[in-house]
Amino acid sequence: MIPERSVTASLISRAYEVFAEEPQLVELELCKYLIVGDTHGDLDTSLSAIRHAERNNLSLIFLGDYVDRGLRQLENIVTLLEHKLSWGRRLIMLRGNHESRMMNRWYGFFSVVAAAYGPDFYQEFARLFSQMPYAAIIGGRVLCVHGGVPDSMDSVYEIRDLPKGELDPEDPRALQLLWNDPCEDIDEFAPSWRGGGAMLFGRIAFERFMARNGLELMVRGHEPQDKGYGYLFNNRLLTVFSCRYYGIRPAGAFLEDLDVEIVYFE
Repeated sequence: MIPERSVTASLISRAYEVFAEEPQLVELELCKYLIVGDTHGDLDTSLSAIRHAERNNLSLIFLGDYVDRGLRQLENIVTLLEHKLSWGRRLIMLRGNHESRMMNRWYGFFSVVAAAYGPDFYQEFARLFSQMPYAAIIGGRVLCVHGGVPDSMDSVYEIRDLPKGELDPEDPRALQLLWNDPCEDIDEFAPSWRGGGAMLFGRIAFERFMARNGLELMVRGHEPQDKGYGYLFNNRLLTVFSCRYYGIRPAGAFLEDLDVEIVYFE
């Protein structure tokens, strides 16, 4: 059920303050995490992930893209914000490329909000999304991000200095963290079919970035996977996708230290 406008406004206001205090690069200790990919309004998957984490005493990391396209976009983001407020640091919500004003106007979330609360209310969500962190690093060894490696970033810790408050990310490094994709057909970087400044990154570019930063594993979302997940680059890059509306079985990753187990959400 969609909450009253005043209830959602209060929820966004409180969540805004929480995200505003989080750094752009959330630094976490090694422990047990459940990592969830794009949900795109798939409330059932989000609730399944939350129940799984509760049963197994896991922390949660969502990789972005909570809205647009799916059937229950508003309910999905509201539910996750409610849990963010109660779970605190045990639930990390990263920004995806669909947490932006431009994408929400093209892919449906603006219209969903306008129908429920009026078009002026959408700005509250846009401001909220602009405060979400871009990435999380676990134990200095596992990087969680929505998209992938930017072509102009040497150190992962540059993410700390990316500006907050951009309704549509303008810094090329921020944009590419949200939009870039891996590609086995190239070695370095090449323009992406997605356009708009997005890039593809190949094995050499990926391995160089990982080596420079002492990283062992990257977990990202952004691309639908036939099995709900897929590995590339010697199994050091894992893509998880968690939206059943793409006709796939939604999957996530259980991470304990550097051991990964794929989890399916019913």
